[in-house]
Amino acid sequence: MIVNPNIIEVTVPTFQTEVLEASQQKPVLLEFYAEGAEQSAALAVTLRKLADEYQGKFLLARVDVQQNSQIVQQLGVRTLPTIKVIFQGQIAHEMEGQQEEVQLREMLDQLTMSPIEQIRAQITLLVSQGDRSGAIEMLQQAIAGEPANYGLHVELSDLLIMESRADEARQILSGLPPETEGIAKPQNRLKFIDRAAELPELAVLQSKVSEQDLQSQYDLAIRLIVDDQIEAALEALLVVLKKDKEFEEQIARKTMIEVFELLGKGDPTATAYRRKMFSFLH
Repeated sequence: MIVNPNIIEVTVPTFQTEVLEASQQKPVLLEFYAEGAEQSAALAVTLRKLADEYQGKFLLARVDVQQNSQIVQQLGVRTLPTIKVIFQGQIAHEMEGQQEEVQLREMLDQLTMSPIEQIRAQITLLVSQGDRSGAIEMLQQAIAGEPANYGLHVELSDLLIMESRADEARQILSGLPPETEGIAKPQNRLKFIDRAAELPELAVLQSKVSEQDLQSQYDLAIRLIVDDQIEAALEALLVVLKKDKEFEEQIARKTMIEVFELLGKGDPTATAYRRKMFSFLH
């Protein structure tokens, strides 16, 4: 049996050390349950799964209500299952009854994210709402507080490029260490902009493109990338790859990899087209 150090059973004698003191370092999620209770068992499966996935960002402390009536009374537990989150010695969150996994994740994310992760989540939300200007302003404020956080500089550069402020982005990127995590994303975006600057407009390329003319297909892909039509661009690159994978020293394959870096790790479009690229190459 595999023992997870982030899941413990709590009793009255251990409550002070394993819950109150431990909560000074990370959130402690108290799971009140009873052996044989169907709802308790269902929630327990979900909580164990989350404890595995969050890898120590929170401590799952299980309390058997039949064996620990003193804890139950002190914390006012009225029904099963019940969850109470203790953080820095105080109750930070409470949930009664069965809970959906998505609700638990939202609660845990808020509790376990670092300040920088919280900022990034807010920025992602602003961008998804089309408020890039608001996201840029928030990043600038965050950088003022943490000027040595190069990851924030990278994200600011990427947003500035998307807002047609490439010169500002270039200036920021030039001052960052070349090994900065994520720096390839804005750098690749700038490369595509530079390549597209020498090409005709998108409508002109679309009117002239031919599957037999691999250069026109490639040029169209570059224009589509800059126009943020990523899937259409990847389809055009696949045409080049299918016709001649060695064209211009495998430029279609190399460009697709740059696009995957642009999309970021775990992006579903990148994953799907990475598979398609692999099938054409092998």
